Amino acid sequence: MPKALDIWCIDINETQEEVEHRIKVSDIIFLCTPLELTVKWLIEHKALIGNKPVVEQCSLKEWLFENEDLKDLDIRSMHILFRPSQTPNKEDRRVGLFKGHFNADLAKDIADITQSSIVWFEDAQDHDREMAIQQALLHRTLLILGRALKNCKGSTYISQKVLELETRIRKGNKTLYRRIQENKYLPEALDKLKRDFEEFNLDDFWK
Repeated sequence: MPKALDIWCIDINETQEEVEHRIKVSDIIFLCTPLELTVKWLIEHKALIGNKPVVEQCSLKEWLFENEDLKDLDIRSMHILFRPSQTPNKEDRRVGLFKGHFNADLAKDIADITQSSIVWFEDAQDHDREMAIQQALLHRTLLILGRALKNCKGSTYISQKVLELETRIRKGNKTLYRRIQENKYLPEALDKLKRDFEEFNLDDFWK
């Protein structure tokens, strides 16, 4: 990816012929489709993709690698862990990559292009377990806290920050957030959170 002239883009307005042509002339495919359409797109174009690396961007990973129809594809996992339009500070930007999927040169290119630092995950299970907390559990907690805070008369600084985050979530894609809530490791994270609330001891945080 040394220059923009080497990058071919496809969007929803492309014809089938244009999509197929760009797959044929590509060496690496960076796939950014809605979560629910990813498998469908990969299966539809599987024959053309062949052994070309496909760098997918899904918020959930394990289900892709469990799909028998995708076993023959060279799928590499990447996850942009911030919303580019709402994360102006470079120090807040992280991109998740899987160990063994990216060599050092390609990882550096991704870090430079996205102006981010790299977070390494061991595998799909490692990623999805962490996203059960960092995404599914956190989103649910912020949405519930936000609803509770809106019924309050006061307005503390921390309350406003929570409300800002809750508003940011609600402005996002509802379908995507619903799929994130389907993370199979979320029930385990919810059970632990419930126990932590029930066993809460303030002294544990000032040791």
